[in-house]
Amino acid sequence: MKILFAEDEPDIQFVARIALEDEGHQVVTVDDGQAAFERALAELFDVILLDVMMPRLDGLGACQKLRDDPRTRAIPVIFLTARSQQFEIETGLRLGALGYIIKPFDTFTLASEIANLLARRNKK
Repeated sequence: MKILFAEDEPDIQFVARIALEDEGHQVVTVDDGQAAFERALAELFDVILLDVMMPRLDGLGACQKLRDDPRTRAIPVIFLTARSQQFEIETGLRLGALGYIIKPFDTFTLASEIANLLARRNKK
């Protein structure tokens, strides 16, 4: 699976990338939501992981842009973020995200959590 991961914290970017690559996935990382949107226009991805709090364009704004653009609308978006208030989760899901994974995440189960969210989507 080819994954685009937008995260501005280098340590989290590194840990998640390694965890997902160890499970056989290809991971492309970017530092903000605008870069994620631009990269999604330039390449095909199976899923996009977004942090909420990022510079230039936050994850919520990036999710909105991805859902609004017909070229990226079908790409599943999952939030991977420390923002864990119920209203924040509901906002992300209302914007069209497939799911919401809260930091700190378990590196050993991250890939399976993503796969489970994608499987639930495919059953609908």
